[in-house]
Amino acid sequence: MKTKAFLKTLSLFLALTSLLGVLIACAKPEGPGTETKSPSQTDAPEETKVTANLPDLDLDGYLYSVAHWYVNGWESRRNVDIYAEAPNADPINDAVYNRNTRLSEKYNFEIEYTETEHTELASKVRQLINTSDDIYDVVYLLLSGAPPFITGGSLLDFETNFEYCDYDQPYWDNAVREALSFADHTYLMASSYNIIDEDATAAVAFNKDIASDENLPSFYEFVNKGEWTFETFYDMMTSFDGDENGDMKMKEEDDTFGFLGGVDVTSTFFYGGGGKLTEKDEYDYPYYVFDTEENYDIFTGVLDIMYDSTFLNHHMITNQADNYYRQLFIDGHGLFFWMRMDDARAMRGEEAINFGILPAPKFDELQENHLSLLSRHTTGLMSVLIIEEDPDTVGFIMEAMAAASYYDLTKAYYDVTLKTKAMRDDESQDMLDIIFANRVIDIGDIFNFGGFADTLLYYPKNYPGKYNMASTYASNESKIQTAVDKFYEQIEKLDSML
Repeated sequence: MKTKAFLKTLSLFLALTSLLGVLIACAKPEGPGTETKSPSQTDAPEETKVTANLPDLDLDGYLYSVAHWYVNGWESRRNVDIYAEAPNADPINDAVYNRNTRLSEKYNFEIEYTETEHTELASKVRQLINTSDDIYDVVYLLLSGAPPFITGGSLLDFETNFEYCDYDQPYWDNAVREALSFADHTYLMASSYNIIDEDATAAVAFNKDIASDENLPSFYEFVNKGEWTFETFYDMMTSFDGDENGDMKMKEEDDTFGFLGGVDVTSTFFYGGGGKLTEKDEYDYPYYVFDTEENYDIFTGVLDIMYDSTFLNHHMITNQADNYYRQLFIDGHGLFFWMRMDDARAMRGEEAINFGILPAPKFDELQENHLSLLSRHTTGLMSVLIIEEDPDTVGFIMEAMAAASYYDLTKAYYDVTLKTKAMRDDESQDMLDIIFANRVIDIGDIFNFGGFADTLLYYPKNYPGKYNMASTYASNESKIQTAVDKFYEQIEKLDSML
């Protein structure tokens, strides 16, 4: 049974000594919605390492309960960063096990982990809120399904409810916080506590053997010189004849494609090229910005790539499974492969494929950074239900977990799993630094106002060969604005509840 509210008697004593830290923790960050967490900091000397500024508390056996989504058939995307039953020599598993053991012993609390199919978890959360049954401290809903819980007032605001959480610390992901806040409220958070959001980050893999056999120039050099653009990518993917049997028909398991895709290719390249659905005003309210010449130019460039016959993806054939395209890539049927980072981990034991990794291409050389989309379809972010009875204790544990994960778990994921085991060369390791340093997340993509984020995603399938996105947007504009207006109304209602 949970031991609730035992920290209440300590609050007055700590109030004066922690006031400055609380004020700092509540400060909003400045800057764009791109990822700033730097895994290279895992090598910091011991004396300079960042630690949580927490009192040495005895939590009296508190049962810290976490619920996380999963999707049937997505075994490579099952959560691995919250709970580990025992050491097993896997770097990530052991880092999680050691972190949990160390903290639970230090602060005297227990960890309970529940994994539930994502639609069942959403249904369960609704039931718990209706009955005020506080059995979960932290809930990770699938990100694409989280918006109704946010606007429906089901989640606590991270800005005002967790006094021990110091968001100025680098183990909290302030880029995601800034991108997903609205009206100075934040209902979803990312931190070093979790790596599943890193797994959901998009990139491009390439077959090094095919690139060598075709005498293609160094893709890494294109990136380093700022020349890895839509035009360069298109030139490379169309630079060779992949019709292996000469029958004049490109078949997925017979021939070699310039580019193998999967779900989210359209969005990955649109955002990679600097495209946007929304921006936010001075009051932290999102507004739609898609209807610009720049966005249409970027989207046209995406379609040029996707409509080419050397590109095979889920819009063009009936097989919708991401794993299918990954296996085609492993088997040598593609020069490039659109991927998320969970694919890199899944391919780490595949000796048959000699691959490198690259960020998504920029639209042109004038674009400052390569931008890597964080998928709403394959991750969930930290949230706490409105019925939580003891947010002080939950915030204390979240802060401790995030700080303790900043070095060891991040290092296990980034250096050992990706850099050492999955990546085949030093250059790919440098590419990972670029990818993780410039992640992008758009509130318009997450909330899918008027369904337009999906319209963009599936445009090549629903309008094959067409380039009339301007008219498509015009026909959807009223529906989008209605959804945005409703969102504003829901924000105001949330404010009135505080």
